[in-house]
Amino acid sequence: MSSDHPPTASLLRVTADDPEYRRLAAAEAAYWQQVHPLSLEATEREFSDGPVDRYVNTRFTGDPRTDWVATIPRWGRFRRAVLLGASSPRRETRVLELNPEVHVTLIDISAGAAERRAAALAKRFPGRVDPRTADLNFLELVPERYDLIVSSSTIHHVTNLEYLAAQINRALTPDGFFFLEDYVGEERFNFSEPKRRLFEMIYNRDLARQRGRRPGLIWLDASDLSPFCGVRSHETLDVFRSYLDEVQLRTASALTLPMTRTRPVDYDEMVQRLPRYKVVYAMLARKLGIRRQILVGQEFLDELTLVGDAACEAGLLRPGIAFAVYRKRS
Repeated sequence: MSSDHPPTASLLRVTADDPEYRRLAAAEAAYWQQVHPLSLEATEREFSDGPVDRYVNTRFTGDPRTDWVATIPRWGRFRRAVLLGASSPRRETRVLELNPEVHVTLIDISAGAAERRAAALAKRFPGRVDPRTADLNFLELVPERYDLIVSSSTIHHVTNLEYLAAQINRALTPDGFFFLEDYVGEERFNFSEPKRRLFEMIYNRDLARQRGRRPGLIWLDASDLSPFCGVRSHETLDVFRSYLDEVQLRTASALTLPMTRTRPVDYDEMVQRLPRYKVVYAMLARKLGIRRQILVGQEFLDELTLVGDAACEAGLLRPGIAFAVYRKRS
């Protein structure tokens, strides 16, 4: 799409005046208005750099110790940036640390989330962060204004993907870049049957290596997700490569993400046998998969990553998350 023409209403899947959409949008904003106890904002500073983090880093950057955000300065020197969504405090901090000339506008659907995060960042980076409240489904950005746009774990909440992709393309300067890291798996985390069967097979292999474990696995429903979580996650990569030039794509976690949406049938019994500090750790980190890292061994994780990556690259499974770099399409 040419950057000379603004995105039109024809790209919208949902409209701002639709009553049902407005109800869901209000619920989405309220969901994030306060710090959610299982969000990255609440947990990542205490529970990070585990084996899954190191695996994802290796997939995305080739180095288990290097997060994808650390690669942004390799693509240029940036001065004016947009962060689409308040998600990872650690990564937002690193964007400002590693790009010392950049000024950031942080945009989120929830005023509480945007202002809370901007205030925290302003303590370390005064004058470099401005909050803005906006729904990414209807976001308007100034044409050719930003040389850096970044989004982490946010766009899987967007329904109007085509419209947002066109806005990003239009807003980038000719030498600008868009960095996307997000969940790109099945809609609403409703994993495909082949993915479920593979995960259960590897899980059962792990049970066979343990003593005193009861077989069985419970798949969680979508009742704990925010209203917009994963609405079009499975279409994200196809849409963005249609509106921008994709210059790099790395994927991961085809089979590690199901750890966050399952629990063993004997989970309560296992928790009762854990020391108290591990119980607290497990309860806080359920959505991030850290609970499973406590209760299972490295061998299980190694099998999940090996089989998941091979099946994904063979086209048999959807990836779980992706890191992609895009340039402006003229």
